[in-house]
Amino acid sequence: MVAVFEVTLDTGGTVDNPGLSTNTDPLGPPNVRYKRADDPVIDTNDPNIIPSAGTTNSRWKSLYLLCTTAPDTQVNNVKIYTDGTGFGTGITVNVGDETPIKNSGSDAGYDPSDTNDDPLTNHVDITSVTDFFTFTSGSPKTVSISEAGNIINAISETTDYVVSQMDVINTATPGDLVNETITWEWDEI
Repeated sequence: MVAVFEVTLDTGGTVDNPGLSTNTDPLGPPNVRYKRADDPVIDTNDPNIIPSAGTTNSRWKSLYLLCTTAPDTQVNNVKIYTDGTGFGTGITVNVGDETPIKNSGSDAGYDPSDTNDDPLTNHVDITSVTDFFTFTSGSPKTVSISEAGNIINAISETTDYVVSQMDVINTATPGDLVNETITWEWDEI
């Protein structure tokens, strides 16, 4: 059988203990909104603010793939990437260089975004970040797997977390942004 995954977002809670795990794609393609609230709701409440100086940050997003239909044998070599275009001047989406531990038995890499002004490097497991839009189909980001054997071969197994955050500076243009696409890929046998 071909593996099926849902893109899941963890929010709220405490270190190593998310308050809510949400399937981001119950009615169509997965959707995540970078905003100043640590919740999975796609709405216009709690928008990112364009500062007069400095940087404002959205709450960070902790995403992972959750297996809902097991592959015949296994899935590995998970990658994630963007189309490389970004959101324009004054807006950066950073992704943690590390992929903190998440698996079917542990949320050890989870850290809630406690304040709106927390830069992603304040995450307990993230020490450095890269502009998410530098990862493209020709040069994707590797996503680790902390399940047994570093593979996914059963329902409810997961990838590790991909943690990202939107940063806004004073040169950003006000208004709603166009949607951007993040693509997940993997090898399956």
